[in-house]
Amino acid sequence: MLDSLVLKKFTNYLELIRFNKPIGFLLLMWPCWFGLSLLDLEIKELISWLIIFLLGSFFMRSAGCIINDIVDKDIDKSVQRTQFRPIASKRISIFEAVLLLLIFLLLGLIILLQFNLYSIIFGLMSAPFVILYPFMKRITFWPQVFLGITFSWGALIVSTQFNQSITSQFILLYVACVIWTLGYDTIYAYQDREDDIKHNIKSTAVLFGNNGRWLVLICYCIVLLIFGYLGWNSSNSLISLFVIAIIGICTYIAIQKWDISSSESSNFYFRQNNIFAFMLFIYLLVF
Repeated sequence: MLDSLVLKKFTNYLELIRFNKPIGFLLLMWPCWFGLSLLDLEIKELISWLIIFLLGSFFMRSAGCIINDIVDKDIDKSVQRTQFRPIASKRISIFEAVLLLLIFLLLGLIILLQFNLYSIIFGLMSAPFVILYPFMKRITFWPQVFLGITFSWGALIVSTQFNQSITSQFILLYVACVIWTLGYDTIYAYQDREDDIKHNIKSTAVLFGNNGRWLVLICYCIVLLIFGYLGWNSSNSLISLFVIAIIGICTYIAIQKWDISSSESSNFYFRQNNIFAFMLFIYLLVF
């Protein structure tokens, strides 16, 4: 019985940090990996930093999930998709959640200490955004932009680590990642649009309604234009423009197939962003 209880509690902790939904920490990781792909690093150094940013993204996304669920515990009870989350369903206490949060913050700090002083300071500057993000859906219809500002921070940290400043190239990359987040999190928000309207929760899905597809299309067009420029600027290869055009066509087809009235469809096309990001990562590595 004791083994069963311990295992069940451990499973609840894994559910709290969305361990079974790795798309979240991967979306936090990709801006960091995009930044690394812009640098001229030896393969061993590149792999080392890829692993460091992967671990850092996992720890910080786990901390972010805990903060979000603590803040939203009352809202989550009323939303069909989230009503059985561990804190909302009282399978995990607030005390347990805070203790787990401190552990992940400590692990995140250990990763951050691997960086230079500029990057450590700049990394710590993102903490207020991480804490404030869960409240944005109560204030503005654009919480997706705030998430983009937070989730894309890693691209800037890469620049401060390797360039000792934020270069124009990385500013462009950061803007692209913020806009990309606006696009994919709008798709994600359509899962809960009806419940959000009932409970006065704001999002771009609520704001744009049936016109959300246009917002998403515009976002992805801007992202592909910026990535296309970054690839062409570093390689001066016309092939790079052809490749980004192919990615763009595939993306356009996917967005057209997305059924904004279906929660399942929104979840599916939201998760496809992992494939989209992988293609862009390989694109920047090659070109």
